[in-house]
Amino acid sequence: MSPLFKITLIAFLTASLGACSSDSDSPEDGSNLPSNEPGNPAMPTGGTPGSPATPGTPATPGTPATPGSPNFGDLPPPVIPELDPLAVPIPAPDPADPFGSSREIDPETPVAGGAPTQPKNLRIDLVSNDWAEFSWAPANDDTGVIEYRIKRSDGHTYTMQENQTSTNAGTQAELDKQWATTSFIDCNYTRFTGRVHNCELYGPEPGDIFSYEVTAVDAEGNESMPSDPITISYHKVQNAAVPFYEDRFLDGDFAQTHDLSNSAYFLDKFTLVFEDDFDGTSIDETRWNTQLVWGDEVIINNEQQYFVNTNRDPDFGYNPFKLADSILTIEAIPTPEALKSMLPAKCGEVNEEKPPCEFLSGALATQDKFNMTFGYVEGRMKTGDISGALSSFYLYHRYPGVGVERNAPEIDIIEYLGENPFGAEEAFQTYHFEDVSTGITRSSPTMSISNPDGSRYSEDFHTYGVLWEPQLVIWYIDGEEVKRLSGPQVGARAMNIVTYLVAGSGWAPTPDADGAFPLTFEIDYIRAYQRDSYTTNGLYPQ
Repeated sequence: MSPLFKITLIAFLTASLGACSSDSDSPEDGSNLPSNEPGNPAMPTGGTPGSPATPGTPATPGTPATPGSPNFGDLPPPVIPELDPLAVPIPAPDPADPFGSSREIDPETPVAGGAPTQPKNLRIDLVSNDWAEFSWAPANDDTGVIEYRIKRSDGHTYTMQENQTSTNAGTQAELDKQWATTSFIDCNYTRFTGRVHNCELYGPEPGDIFSYEVTAVDAEGNESMPSDPITISYHKVQNAAVPFYEDRFLDGDFAQTHDLSNSAYFLDKFTLVFEDDFDGTSIDETRWNTQLVWGDEVIINNEQQYFVNTNRDPDFGYNPFKLADSILTIEAIPTPEALKSMLPAKCGEVNEEKPPCEFLSGALATQDKFNMTFGYVEGRMKTGDISGALSSFYLYHRYPGVGVERNAPEIDIIEYLGENPFGAEEAFQTYHFEDVSTGITRSSPTMSISNPDGSRYSEDFHTYGVLWEPQLVIWYIDGEEVKRLSGPQVGARAMNIVTYLVAGSGWAPTPDADGAFPLTFEIDYIRAYQRDSYTTNGLYPQ
């Protein structure tokens, strides 16, 4: 039997958990990093339960999330997935090299005129329901490697080529990124549906199990020996079993002993550490910055709005934040001519396709006021429903990390286009991280979910949440699991909460200046919870 089909127990378990971004200009010294050691990820430390938080006031660490017995309402009783009690826990990543920078080196010398060296260190980075990302060390060859062949156990083979091209700019960028990082996603349906890898035909499905090998090919057509195989078990649609695993930040067996398919099944084990119900008449400056971590001299993703920093400039002339009846509404409008002189110099740069600062809007972010490492974050929101509106709610690293610790994670909890020029109006979820060896931002496929009742999410309020544990991320809408991923590239950097309303971008169409304004994004509340082991690794409002 070929090694490709030899699926051992440990390989199976390893695979099950296998191992809108912009770089921050914030300092690298970690002077404000909420951790036990400046510049390093926060280690778990014990918390002490306290008294319940008062709604509308800053939460204090130790506040029980749900006092008393769990109340599951109309939900069926939780079901804890079965695990093999004799299974060996998946080993932790090397703490001296947690994201595998040293595994990007192949020390083998190629034979002149022969085939490339065997691809080394094929390893799993992330596994989701219907895609997985893995990487390997670049093979060596005396004339240069020009192609990699990714061979799947069902007989399908993907090819990666050094000079692979596509007429689609996003697809081309992904092809270049894969080659530069010697990584591959089976299957990146965001970039390869209907082209190159044809994900609609060959992509995996939830619950699939495949083994993979990689070979290298040089310009003479010589093909290397195959890499050692890996096996990937794709997560079920909901409540997939989480194998026992080891991690330097892991505390206990929470993920293995709880039904994670609905947030109601586990929030009683968490403590409320941040809360804003927007009961006041203005933005609470003890909780929120009205400027993003990279400031207003950086424009990302060809966005066309300027975020008014009302904390810094209360007399700017426009306030995008409207609070009434315990609801925050972020409103975006075309930039009035009289206020254009108030805009920063960056707004004067020429972009014929997407002119910057054509609109005024608002952003909230908790950097240096509240950060957290691991936990559950949820917002109850009504997303914008007009063409050009992009409602965003996500977690973003305060510091990207230094050296082998650099990972720069971002978890997009919900992104919603008022009108999606690329397809249906769905709720989108994405994970981003920085490749430790190249500094290139690597992104998951843009995952999506349609409202099961057939209506658009923008028609009403919904809760959008994410559970972030060591090596595990699960997304929720209205409490129900919609997507998950796992693996050693899940970040462990302290992250802050961010939410804002984009008006036109490289993704969202430019709003019609003569159309319906203001664009709106309504927020009822934003809350963050942590298990007691992690409640002291953030910064808290006073």
